[in-house]
Amino acid sequence: MKDKGHVILKMFEDNCLLENGSSGFVKMHDAVRDMALSITRMNPRYMIQAGLQLEELPEKEQWSSDIEKASFMCNLLSEISIDVLPAKCQLLTTLLLQNNPIKKISISFFTNMPCLSVLNLSSTKIESLPNSISELKNLTTLLLWGCYELRDLPCLLMLQKLKKLDLRWTKIEEVPEGMDMLIKLRYIDLQVRTLKEIPAGLLTKLVHLQHLSFDVNNEKTSLKAEEMEPLKKLECFTGRFEDMGELNKFISSMQQSKKNLIKYYVRVGSYIGGCGRDKTLTIGGVDNWEGELIMHPIEIQELHILKCDYLRSLVDENSSFKNAIDLRVCRIWFCEGIECVVSLSSFASSSAHPFQSLEVLDLQVLPKLSALIMKDAGIGSATSSTLAPSATFSHLKKISISECSCMKTLLPHRLLPNLQNVETIWVQNVMR
Repeated sequence: MKDKGHVILKMFEDNCLLENGSSGFVKMHDAVRDMALSITRMNPRYMIQAGLQLEELPEKEQWSSDIEKASFMCNLLSEISIDVLPAKCQLLTTLLLQNNPIKKISISFFTNMPCLSVLNLSSTKIESLPNSISELKNLTTLLLWGCYELRDLPCLLMLQKLKKLDLRWTKIEEVPEGMDMLIKLRYIDLQVRTLKEIPAGLLTKLVHLQHLSFDVNNEKTSLKAEEMEPLKKLECFTGRFEDMGELNKFISSMQQSKKNLIKYYVRVGSYIGGCGRDKTLTIGGVDNWEGELIMHPIEIQELHILKCDYLRSLVDENSSFKNAIDLRVCRIWFCEGIECVVSLSSFASSSAHPFQSLEVLDLQVLPKLSALIMKDAGIGSATSSTLAPSATFSHLKKISISECSCMKTLLPHRLLPNLQNVETIWVQNVMR
């Protein structure tokens, strides 16, 4: 759907109906907007009063029963009353109220909107939604992201046509009642720090999900792989697993179903790490981990490893990281046991070239790190003459090394021919 949306936007741009804006946004020329508003005052009927500093909705007399879409976004509305609406808004399908300081909505406001399909209340100050929202049986999209004061939602059981539910950055503590029965849901965003749990069996019923997001900083919403297994249509995922075992089960399940996620941010453990690329994994504060990961099936692009003291090297003959050929960014911080990034033994045991796409390598506070690439003593002297394949580190642009006091040689001379694309080398506090 997102791809189709971009095709439509491109068509509008090519025909000068939209213009390129800043930071990836598009904008509409004033003349085109005036034309669109003129058309929609007649058929189909829209009421567009966005960004006009309104403190109240238009009076009842200004509404008509044949209005299909209404937008009052980006105004100064603080309260929504039933008194302003006509007896019935039979044809109203879209109502946009986002970016208003709305604190209260009349309890019966949504009672006479039988066709309402899209409701956007994002970035308002509402604390609870009226029970009449449960009567919107044709609602497909409910957007509440950025409602920082929202703590309570009514039962959603009757919203059987709902496909998209965005509760990101609200303050709800429980998953809305009846959500497990909304089997048509395609998109759920529950990036909510205050959420206390994910009810057992919730996800297994929502088999049509394509987008699923939880707050990776919320330990109470750590996921079980078995709950994720039925989600065969999943394309975009943000969430956390408590340990490596659950992560491996999840990846194995994805491999068996031959499904690769288009976009994901996965965290394992408790340590906080950032996210830059479309496919990012952060492993933090995980004990008793030997680095055994089935990594290649999820085509990882960015990897953060923090406070994993049992790790000795990132890539060796037994590690699946050697198959992470799409990796662009690698950060290893605060790991007391790591001695090298790549073991030469990995080259002999794999046809893949580790780090062939890597652009950024960031190594910080690794007291035992002595080299980027090192011979594995357990393999024997046969590896001593082994060279890194020419593709390894061949796309590397930036190297950052800080507080690695055992490192004596930053870049071995045999590795230098691979580093044709290096632009920045940043070294700090590497002396004993």
